[in-house]
Amino acid sequence: MASHTIPINIKIDTEIEDENGNESISKTEKGSYVHKGNIHMIKYDEQMEDLGFVVTTIVIQDDRISVKREGPLQMHQVFRIGASTECVYYHPYGKFRMETTTHRMQFVKGIGNRSGKIYMNYDVTLNDQEPRRHVFELHFQEEDAE
Repeated sequence: MASHTIPINIKIDTEIEDENGNESISKTEKGSYVHKGNIHMIKYDEQMEDLGFVVTTIVIQDDRISVKREGPLQMHQVFRIGASTECVYYHPYGKFRMETTTHRMQFVKGIGNRSGKIYMNYDVTLNDQEPRRHVFELHFQEEDAE
């Protein structure tokens, strides 16, 4: 089965909740979308304040979603419903053990795979601190042809 890269516009909304309250983060990026069979991949570069560019690759499969970040921040986080997964989060300020427990995740494709949405609800524990609840939504839409 052939695959081709589609340039996309991405909107990301993240909510993080802990004992200190809620934090909401919204951003838009340009990226690319590729799918082949049951594997879907979204990739984008993100300018991180004070750090430089971080390349994020999201791979969606039937039973899991993985997020890989490369650059000044590095990690490979895997999401599986009802499972706890671990990775090491490398940051210029140090490295952290990160445990992720996924409660809900969903990938919805638009018509012709030209748009879609990823939704994830999960808890993250860094270095055995109190877990923080995350809600992550990513919407993508093929760039308009000009």
